[in-house]
Amino acid sequence: MADKYPTIELIGVVLEQTNSGQYVPKEATLSIADFHSWRIGKHTKGKLAQPGQIFLTENNQLVGLVATKPLAFKNRHEITPMGRFLKEKLDPTLTEQLIQQWQALV
Repeated sequence: MADKYPTIELIGVVLEQTNSGQYVPKEATLSIADFHSWRIGKHTKGKLAQPGQIFLTENNQLVGLVATKPLAFKNRHEITPMGRFLKEKLDPTLTEQLIQQWQALV
């Protein structure tokens, strides 16, 4: 099918920016409910890199990428598409903490 495009599930945490410009999770204590799923869509801008990358949702929320999962093209409508990838990245220490918290919860 010529219309197919790569689909990947993105697991991430909603972020906010502090007054000093650092990105931190919006919730101080994270539970499984704070790790949300988005997917790459047909009109996604930018390129997927690695955990710690920041992306925008279609509602302009900042999200820190924690993990990725394969996603079958036929199942793509079950997950909300994201907007675009940014060049900004999370602090490597924070990225590692988020990955460890995610792995402990799943």
